[in-house]
Amino acid sequence: MKVMKIYSEFARVYHEMYQCIFNYEEDFKLYHKHLSKLKSCKILEIGCGSGNLAKFFLENKYDYTGLDISKEMIELAKEMVPEGNFVRGDMRDLELDGKFEAVIVTGRTFTHMTTNHDVMFALNSIHEILQKEGWLLFDNFNAYKIFTGFKEEMTHKATYEGRKYSRKSNTSFDLEHGWTWKWEAEYKVEDGKEKQTFDDEIMLRAFTEDELRLFLTINGFKIKEMIIENNAILTIAQKINEKKTNAQKLYFKQKLNKVSEI
Repeated sequence: MKVMKIYSEFARVYHEMYQCIFNYEEDFKLYHKHLSKLKSCKILEIGCGSGNLAKFFLENKYDYTGLDISKEMIELAKEMVPEGNFVRGDMRDLELDGKFEAVIVTGRTFTHMTTNHDVMFALNSIHEILQKEGWLLFDNFNAYKIFTGFKEEMTHKATYEGRKYSRKSNTSFDLEHGWTWKWEAEYKVEDGKEKQTFDDEIMLRAFTEDELRLFLTINGFKIKEMIIENNAILTIAQKINEKKTNAQKLYFKQKLNKVSEI
């Protein structure tokens, strides 16, 4: 899977710029509210980035592990939250010791699962590392909202400790593998007299509610709640089958020799 420049060689730009775009404390409160009700304390955060949510989970006594596919993000997370437990990994092929009471996939990270193949491997992998009757909480872009109000251009600006950041985004329909679109961005960084510019691009995916229900059912989950707010869907689902469903067995039997494609 392609790792964007903003997540790799420019990871620190991401960390600083997105302090002004996301409200990480409010995001934590949302997850904390649901995890408390589910009585889930031992958690894995997929897409932990530079540890912006990790510090809140640790302050609130969670048994926390953060995972990200980017080596640079994991290094930055260890720097920012030295008391945290961070590991590098791919959600489509999780290799971790022990099992978790809950897995949370945050920051629209699941939007990078652009093919059905990606989605099946990711949900199957998450299913395997969850404890019996464990929980999955993950947010996604709402395909209905994204594609009925599609924006071709967007601009974001931020300031962090005197450094100025701007991002100009250009998007275009793809739809080859699902509700997917191409996203290209130009970043500008100003630090005093020093100026830096770099480009980035990626393919992203949104989901309909029905798609999420089908994928989760096939992979042994039962949906407890779907919360729709603006252009996002937060899904809360419980692992209900210890063994693979018949659909899972058939799919992975057919895909057994194609794992290298992920």
